Amino acid sequence: MAYCEPERMTDQTWNLQLIAIQPDYQGQGQGGELLHYVEETLKACGGRMLLVETLASFDLAQAFYKKYGYEEEARIRDFYAASEDKVVFRKILTGNF
Repeated sequence: MAYCEPERMTDQTWNLQLIAIQPDYQGQGQGGELLHYVEETLKACGGRMLLVETLASFDLAQAFYKKYGYEEEARIRDFYAASEDKVVFRKILTGNF
């Protein structure tokens, strides 16, 4: 499952709030296929940029997003709790940016 929503007061920036694959199916490429589907759907609707955030300690999540072309855009230290940073990744969806 995946859930994203438009970022308020922006021009076609979206925020991926959730992406999940059932544990028995993880590591088989289905997460990447789902992410690609989300990106293509947003592009077809005029989406320009996709943001996603994760905990800095979630190494697997960070590796997943980097694998699919997302770049670390921001880090907010101690966001979730002391020593629990928020990391924001972004990917440009169109060639017009």
